[in-house]
Amino acid sequence: MDCKALGGKKQKLFSYVAYGLGIHSAVPIPEFIPAEVECDVTIHLESNVYSTGCVRVASAEAEGHALAFGQTRTPNRKISDYIPKEVIQQPMAFQLSPEEAVIYLKDTGLFLVQGGNMIMIIPAAEATLSRIRMALVGTVMAILLYQRGLLVLHASVVNINGGAVVFLGNSGEGKSSIAAALHTQGYRIITDDVAPVSLNQGTAKVAPSFPQIKLSQEVAKVLGYDQDKLGLLVPKLNKPGYELNQDLTQALLPIRCIYVLVSGLQLSIKPLKLEEAVMELSRHSRLNSLFDSEKASHLLQCAQLANKCSVYRLQRPRNLALLPELARLVAEHQFIQGKM
Repeated sequence: MDCKALGGKKQKLFSYVAYGLGIHSAVPIPEFIPAEVECDVTIHLESNVYSTGCVRVASAEAEGHALAFGQTRTPNRKISDYIPKEVIQQPMAFQLSPEEAVIYLKDTGLFLVQGGNMIMIIPAAEATLSRIRMALVGTVMAILLYQRGLLVLHASVVNINGGAVVFLGNSGEGKSSIAAALHTQGYRIITDDVAPVSLNQGTAKVAPSFPQIKLSQEVAKVLGYDQDKLGLLVPKLNKPGYELNQDLTQALLPIRCIYVLVSGLQLSIKPLKLEEAVMELSRHSRLNSLFDSEKASHLLQCAQLANKCSVYRLQRPRNLALLPELARLVAEHQFIQGKM
């Protein structure tokens, strides 16, 4: 794609689609789906040095290497323009509002998110492309989606018979694992980790993200995934990821059911009362703890979703060998619900 001016400089933009949005980015994001699309979101890149022409970044394959920049005539904005000096040494910092957000990660850099349509990146000196991408596709995109008025759930979502089935739960509770188990039985994964929900026009819908899922070696072995294809999403946290071999439509999918995962002795599925459902949806929203000033509107969105979709508590033992059985239980439950 042609270079685009930003503050007197030009940047080569890559074109992608993810979360139902056309994304033009100065940073290569191989997790997203390449597509020549109209621009809904622009991702700009500032360098800490000078450059001529387009900003250059290391190739996507150059994992572990620092971002490479050329030379420019005018100085760029710096992290210290947004973060006080006494805060820069902290691991992370946030300055958040519904219209503008500043996300600072010490070993990665600063992300300025504005209006739900622009992200500016100021890399840290030691930043690597993989660190920047990891922040972009997770927390940063979640904040941008929030700015666009969406309810952003911390969830894994699977397409079962044309409807989105959402799995909520605490970190490590097995959201990605059950999605992966359903995938082995022929169901498509819609999104993992960040699930943006639209509540417009009387129907709750979720936007697909990109064909990748968090998958541990233990789960991959139990479910028969090729362990050689696992790659580290977050090397420091030892979080493996698996690139799914599936086409991912970017059409929004109506939500037909939501499950809240909990550990227990028996496999069981029980409906939640409306009040319980609202609290669980709020608790498992990606940004609930960050935007305290927006609690009322956030709870209203959760109530709207709980009124539109059935919410169940899905209890199961913490036993990886039961994953295939758990996936069959969910599929059968969906079949029964579809007949009611």
